[in-house]
Amino acid sequence: MIIAHRGVSLTLPENSIPAFEASWEVGVDGIEGDFHLTKDGEIVCIHDDDTERVCKTKAIIHKSTLQDLKKLELFHEAGSSLNIKIPTLAEVIKTLPKGKKIFIEIKCGDEITSPLLNQLSNFDISSDQIVIISFDSKVIKKIKSLNPKFKALFLYSCEDARDIDDVINEALKIKANGISTDNESSKLFVEKVIESGLEYHSWTIDDANVALQLIQWGSTSITTNDPELIIKSLQL
Repeated sequence: MIIAHRGVSLTLPENSIPAFEASWEVGVDGIEGDFHLTKDGEIVCIHDDDTERVCKTKAIIHKSTLQDLKKLELFHEAGSSLNIKIPTLAEVIKTLPKGKKIFIEIKCGDEITSPLLNQLSNFDISSDQIVIISFDSKVIKKIKSLNPKFKALFLYSCEDARDIDDVINEALKIKANGISTDNESSKLFVEKVIESGLEYHSWTIDDANVALQLIQWGSTSITTNDPELIIKSLQL
């Protein structure tokens, strides 16, 4: 599967509705977005703890209401405003075509799990369209304990330089369905994860040759900033 990282974010504001809609136009299998819980219990799609980088105005997400955040505009790196707002989880879900997937990355703590599961139960989509991902093992553990039907992936960055077996054991302990990592060169890592019975997923891969290698090794998905390039290069 080819997954658009924060939507088509090279030309549109990341984690925005236009970026996600553009992803479907280039033929991705799914989108990946980052989510935080607001002060008033809403779930919004934004990567950072605050809005400064993407809105040029600073508001801390967990100290802001949805109404506060909706007053701000998202900007692209070029600096031009398109009057695009920070979307809610519900608004992002509405863009999902039938059968397509959303990778929901939890960027805050496990306080979001109950509100998230409550919202997901109300959407008219199947559970296999949803993949919940997090670097926080507590989040994955709580999601799987509250509702094991949702697929959950444990995120791991190779910069942490942990032993592969330790990462796999932690993923198994929290009952994750798989591991998603930025590994680009270790076939052994991929093999060990798959041999353990877990799925192996890859992020954020923007080199088509690396993506092809990872697919050949057994990666289930490639999350990328440039899905159109990857899809064309791999002739998918």
